[in-house]
Amino acid sequence: MKHVRKLLIPVVMILICLAATGTALGASYRGVEFPAGAVCFADEVADYQLNGGAASGDISRILGIPDGKYVSLGDKGYIVVKFTDNALTTSGDSQYDLAVFEAGSSAREQVEVFISTDGQNWIKIGDANKKTLFDIDPIEGVIQGEKYSYVKLTDLTGLSKGTSYEGADMDAVGAITSTDPAPEDERAEEENEENEKAERTIPESNEIPEFPTIAIPMLAILGLAFIYGRRKE
Repeated sequence: MKHVRKLLIPVVMILICLAATGTALGASYRGVEFPAGAVCFADEVADYQLNGGAASGDISRILGIPDGKYVSLGDKGYIVVKFTDNALTTSGDSQYDLAVFEAGSSAREQVEVFISTDGQNWIKIGDANKKTLFDIDPIEGVIQGEKYSYVKLTDLTGLSKGTSYEGADMDAVGAITSTDPAPEDERAEEENEENEKAERTIPESNEIPEFPTIAIPMLAILGLAFIYGRRKE
């Protein structure tokens, strides 16, 4: 029994650590480290206008992680993306806070980059081409600790012909310095969860339970076995 207990203790500790960390692990995309992983990237398109040869593009390609699938903006086209399960914020230092991924190979395919708390009042933080990182802390108008849910990208070059006629090719937008969603997004998320719970029925399922569902009962059983073994001795 002593030998079994000695083996059980490290197993229990590993299970506890795994349960505590969950899936909130960082990840690197195109050489940029995002502490919160895939959740850092834009979730929905709030507004857009694709011009010229890009008018029929698939606007949803800008959402999620950078995967090489892009949407072209066209001559002076623009797109507004929104973070819904997180928000862009300041880091309080000189670290990069926002990453904009443009998939084009031409240095002429540039966009102006703006951020906003409400999708109406914008703060320009700079221009982007290919992979561009921004430290928003020193930008005039940016408030320390504020939650910025919106990012606007506007085609800057405005070419009417040539290989870059379709404008900047936008792949993804990610908040390196990411925080909880803005209050209105938190409320909307809570309302959606409440509605889903109210409408939910319990269907038959053959799916394998998620790790925490298995780990917690296992921890309880192992803990009881450990205590019982000590009392027996």
